[in-house]
Amino acid sequence: MSNTIKPRPLKGFRDFLPEELRFRKQLFKVFEGIFEKYGYEPLETPALEYFDTLMGKYGEEEKLVYQFEDFGGRKVAMKYDLTVPTARVLAQYPDKIRLPWKKYQIQPVWRADNTQKGRFREFYQCDVDVVGVRSMLVEAELLKLAIELFEKLGFKEFIIRINSREILGAIAKYAGSEDKFFDIVVAIDKWDKRTPEETKQDLLSRGFSERQIGMIFECITLQGDTSLKKLENLGSKIGSISGGARGIRDLEEIIKLVDMETYIKYDPTIARGLAYYTGPIYEVTVIDGGVGSIAGGGRYDKLIGSFLGQELPACGISFGIERIIEVIKDKGIKESALVEEKYMVALMEGFEQDAFNLANKLRGEGKIVFLYPEVKKLSKQFEYADKKGFTKVYLIGEEEKKNREVTVRDMKSGQQETYNI
Repeated sequence: MSNTIKPRPLKGFRDFLPEELRFRKQLFKVFEGIFEKYGYEPLETPALEYFDTLMGKYGEEEKLVYQFEDFGGRKVAMKYDLTVPTARVLAQYPDKIRLPWKKYQIQPVWRADNTQKGRFREFYQCDVDVVGVRSMLVEAELLKLAIELFEKLGFKEFIIRINSREILGAIAKYAGSEDKFFDIVVAIDKWDKRTPEETKQDLLSRGFSERQIGMIFECITLQGDTSLKKLENLGSKIGSISGGARGIRDLEEIIKLVDMETYIKYDPTIARGLAYYTGPIYEVTVIDGGVGSIAGGGRYDKLIGSFLGQELPACGISFGIERIIEVIKDKGIKESALVEEKYMVALMEGFEQDAFNLANKLRGEGKIVFLYPEVKKLSKQFEYADKKGFTKVYLIGEEEKKNREVTVRDMKSGQQETYNI
């Protein structure tokens, strides 16, 4: 009987081999470049948090939080998202963080979720947040940042759907079901995944009457040629209800500031299931992407207050790295933002020192250079370079050294040219 252990990762967890990891790191660089351009600062937080830090923040999703008792008898949980740890950091270091604070964070999180395409149990999240400002200018800038990022990645057809938790709250009041607000949020959040009749049956099972459901459906099936027109029509129903007018006004301001209705649409069925959202909410979806939303977020003005004891306005957006990668692969997006020029220096017998010096010279110019580590037939070295995706191969032999030249082979075209060193 063999004692060999079968090599395999846990379900929902993955290894990243060199080519895949290099691509992911390059993608992260694109994200970081845009975030830094918009004035955001980096943050990292631990994998584990105290159990009571995370609980009570995620609504029905809390059943997906990995939790256990450590060897010291402490109840701990694995980081479910990046937003709650950010709130904890703000409460813990008030003397070190100056408001308003714009931060970004790219780290793994863990969820005991059912695995499927683009969904894993360990995956990276990529968040940007702004803390200390109530102005809708912040939301508008977050959405503009998202648009610039997806355009840079080569995404042509995507949509940012926006709504407001205050509008949903006003709809609950309009239907006489204010006490069932989160039932409405949970039911409406699944609108895209099922028929209106299935949503109706869900609401009936949650104790809503036919009349209440009819009033809710009135508000989420609005007609209008533009987002602003839909919001205007919604105002005739909930504009006089507490929170309704403010929610509508906030969305109108965001839409006008960004001024890109090609991408931004008011969608009354966007609900965002997490319990901590308080104002505008948004989701980004690739048309025919096949993976659901690839980014989402909103305003969460009360979350940090649960640590500080006083309200502190905040909002943010989280980019679904794993789903974005799935779309890039499925659609064959090859954008220059993700193309990394890589070079190889071939090694010829008797010219090891020259190849070594050339590789270092190219690296000094900022190039990514692989020096082939042993003498082999050039055909074998070219074959290796082709399989590894190197852009060009540099080589120095007897003729090149004699004439102080270097031969460069373009691996895509197969053409070779000689240049003076």
